[in-house]
Amino acid sequence: MFQELRSMRTRLTIYNALVLALYSALLIGFVFYNFFYSNRFTVDRDLRVTALQVNDLDILPVLEMPPDDENIPDNEKPSESVFQFILRDENLNITQASVQNNELLQRSQELARQAWLTQEEHWDTVDLEGIEYRFFSVPYHKDGDHGIVQTYCNLTMLHKAIRRFIYLPVASGMIIAIVLAALMGWWLAGRAMMPVKLAWQRQKEFIGDISHELRTPLTVVQSNLDVAIADKEGSIKENMNWLQNAYSETENMGKLINDLLFLARIDAREIQFDYHEFDLSALLTRLATQIAPLFQSKNLIFTADIESNIQMYGDDVRIRQVVSIFLDNASKYTPGGGSVTLNMHKRQHAIEILVEDSGIGFDESENDKIFRRFYRIDKTRSRKQGGTGLGLPIAAWIVNQHKGNIQVLSKPGEGSIFKAVFPKF
Repeated sequence: MFQELRSMRTRLTIYNALVLALYSALLIGFVFYNFFYSNRFTVDRDLRVTALQVNDLDILPVLEMPPDDENIPDNEKPSESVFQFILRDENLNITQASVQNNELLQRSQELARQAWLTQEEHWDTVDLEGIEYRFFSVPYHKDGDHGIVQTYCNLTMLHKAIRRFIYLPVASGMIIAIVLAALMGWWLAGRAMMPVKLAWQRQKEFIGDISHELRTPLTVVQSNLDVAIADKEGSIKENMNWLQNAYSETENMGKLINDLLFLARIDAREIQFDYHEFDLSALLTRLATQIAPLFQSKNLIFTADIESNIQMYGDDVRIRQVVSIFLDNASKYTPGGGSVTLNMHKRQHAIEILVEDSGIGFDESENDKIFRRFYRIDKTRSRKQGGTGLGLPIAAWIVNQHKGNIQVLSKPGEGSIFKAVFPKF
């Protein structure tokens, strides 16, 4: 089971990392698209502005074209990281240019021809020896002069910016994020698996407890019946003690099975509550009258202090079940001659139901544990008393479903107080 949980945890971690990787890839794509095309838009805008400036012939410097641009020292060549221009006449001959690159000028001539033939603006991207150039070509007609204005720029700086601000930081950040996400996913998957592990552990304990609880009474029944069967000469009356012991254990098993079925219905969420307004005072008065003979048979002093005319909103059958569990618990763990008291009073905006006994009590450290399934402080003694360790967990669940809370106060040798507090509607 633990191996399966670990495998599931690993798969969840991988799935989380893959989802984040996909999300990061989409995010990088979106950022790249916006960054690249926003910069491309800026480049195109500036190329158009430069073309408009070049169209004003008065601002152009007169540059002579050297026969070979390779003779120009590198430190004297104009930078290609800024916007450059080429001015052509109507025959597409270059009249002025800011940079002399013969191969680039030759490539630009075809672009100028297309713009001149269509007499429209043309945008082009030229790849020259692995370097991309963005070209803008537009015809001009001014003061009897006709020709083509071309502006262009080297896109290398744009690509460097993309690598500097997109590829390296974002890609590195994505890798780091995926690693962190994997680690976080592993931790979160572990946290998510905790309820599963706990449920599996509780199920394992639950099965073990059931097996133990059923094995003991079955062993008792079988041993007592074996004794009775072995006494072939004895009468039923003479073996009544063995038969009575077997019968008592079958009663305990019947109660255990009923409690288990109730808990199974709780876990399956099959328990339906019939919420309505009812007379709580009358309900508890009837219960006190019906249960009084049980306490008398055990030589216990039972008293009831029930405030009259108290109305409650809830399921009267389940509320009676809670109080019955409290009283049954008190009767089992209070020695003969002791006392048990049932109290019910209204306290401002709440209704309190208390069952107090002078029984054996238990240590304060057991307060939270007694509401666990199958938990019993003294298992040997509890089994002799017919306890299954399921009554109080059932009572706690019913109280919780009524939006109330259950409390317990106890001291060894001084008795216990079980209290259920419900909000008044």
